Amino acid sequence: MVLTAEQRKFFEDYGYLKYDKKVLADQELEAVRQRSKDIATGKVSHVPSRFIQLEAKFREEDDSMMNFKHQPAPEEREFDQVRKLTHLSQFDELFEATAKKPEIVDVIEELLGPNIKLYTEQLMMKPRFNGTVTNWHQDSVSFPWFLPQVAVSCWVALDDATVENGCMTVIPGSHKWGPVAKEYRDTFLDSDMIREPVPVEVKAGECMFHHGLNWHRTGANNTPHRRRGLALHYIKSETMYLPNDDEDEETRLYREAEKPKGEFRFMLIRGKEFDGRV
Repeated sequence: MVLTAEQRKFFEDYGYLKYDKKVLADQELEAVRQRSKDIATGKVSHVPSRFIQLEAKFREEDDSMMNFKHQPAPEEREFDQVRKLTHLSQFDELFEATAKKPEIVDVIEELLGPNIKLYTEQLMMKPRFNGTVTNWHQDSVSFPWFLPQVAVSCWVALDDATVENGCMTVIPGSHKWGPVAKEYRDTFLDSDMIREPVPVEVKAGECMFHHGLNWHRTGANNTPHRRRGLALHYIKSETMYLPNDDEDEETRLYREAEKPKGEFRFMLIRGKEFDGRV
């Protein structure tokens, strides 16, 4: 086992775990940083533009967060305007290899179980000067097509993440209250039954793990320092997948990495996969 009994108990009690071990060596870290820049700025073009989103103030056609149709052409993108890159492992071998690193997956197995799939990853760029707030949320509530809503995420810092440049802040133990519908978010957060938020600063190359139902947010980045964080979202292979036949095709193409309908399977990371499941 890679986690101590104390670490496993901490995660169980509080729904997150700061992991003070390098999961990316210096050379690997620099390679992932460079690849993220090459993708974001269009130097390489193998990641479709729908999976590259600018910060809201740089979007001209559509100001929505789920902005699929109106992403900029590569030559129009500037590195410090990009908000996030998603679904990278479906298109890029380096990010796929990162999602499968034993240094990460060994911990995920202890927290989630032996049969593991990757739902997706989000490289949150939090660009210098332009990085905006990501408000309080639970990841699993944003993934309503999965049952049960059990996920564990590994958040890998590609740059030092500090309070000043928008590190993760969590509410310890909030995962134990279960999924909270978005319309009740403010009422929940105002409750005197939840703990005080805790900022989690993470050094580049290290990571933190959090339960899919743990409440968390990130602050703005108005500093001259970048704060890239790679969020890898893992689920059990036994998970039920409930796509909606009536949903907008653009939404399905985004979630299923532009694969034809009925052909997509979530990436197996370790263990077994099962017919009729993710």
